[in-house]
Amino acid sequence: MSTMLSLVSRHSKVFRRERTTVFFSLLSVLIVILLYALFLQKTQLDAISQMVTVTTDIKSMVNEWMVARLLSILAITTTLGAFGIYVQDLETKRAEDFLTMPISRGNLLISYVINAFIIGSVFSILALIGCEIFLVSTGDKWIEFPTMLKMVGVLLLAVTLASSFNLICTLLVESQTAFSTLSTIIGTVIGFLCGVYVPMGALPEYVQKFMVYFPLSHPTVMLRNLLMNDSLGKVFAGAPIAKEEYMSMYGVTYEWHHHLLSQGTHIVFILGASILFCIFSILVYPALTGSKTPISRFREKRKR
Repeated sequence: MSTMLSLVSRHSKVFRRERTTVFFSLLSVLIVILLYALFLQKTQLDAISQMVTVTTDIKSMVNEWMVARLLSILAITTTLGAFGIYVQDLETKRAEDFLTMPISRGNLLISYVINAFIIGSVFSILALIGCEIFLVSTGDKWIEFPTMLKMVGVLLLAVTLASSFNLICTLLVESQTAFSTLSTIIGTVIGFLCGVYVPMGALPEYVQKFMVYFPLSHPTVMLRNLLMNDSLGKVFAGAPIAKEEYMSMYGVTYEWHHHLLSQGTHIVFILGASILFCIFSILVYPALTGSKTPISRFREKRKR
């Protein structure tokens, strides 16, 4: 146990020391903030103005919509950045050196997973505090304590899901160059699959269905429901049809076979996906069949 804690502490220190890694972990969030400030906010406000008159409450609602997305993106990118330590250790053979300690390959991998979860959780909670200060400074009210606790719970679920998903992705790369490419691809694709750059309702129907099936988008929906509940009621008071259209268009709610998904269903979906990702990681982890990755073994078979 002490060896595990020592390794987790070591991974955390390496991550914090690598400022470039920290920066690229936050890069996707910074890009979204920039795009939001340049045109995403205005685009959504213009669309809403066709339904109702734009007010301060509407601006707060739109800000809450984006904050929810930022928090869920951060959970994905920070945990992925933390796994970069694993790839770095793998490439430099440090991971093999660690095996001289009283620890198995499986426990060594778990130490990287724990580190990713801790880093993702810390960054997400700090971001939640920062986003709350931003919302209040723009005229929104303070989030009630019970709602804040629920949001922290959703963020921890998001970090758990992101850690298990990124673990699979990390196991499939062998170098820091490949990992950097993977990080860029994930950072770009996530924004589209979670309805940041283009509203969900503006995408083709088959893409919308894929987004509903895509596990990493579900924490976003949960956060939007918690953050936007009051503002939606104020903005669309007396206009239930317009409210439903907006929530469907901008991914505030998900439909599964014409039924709205509840928060409980989202939780089951997230936990189920996390378990499946973990099981898949166990199946493909090199410790079960040797020290090489699945890609390396595939290449060797082709050479033969």
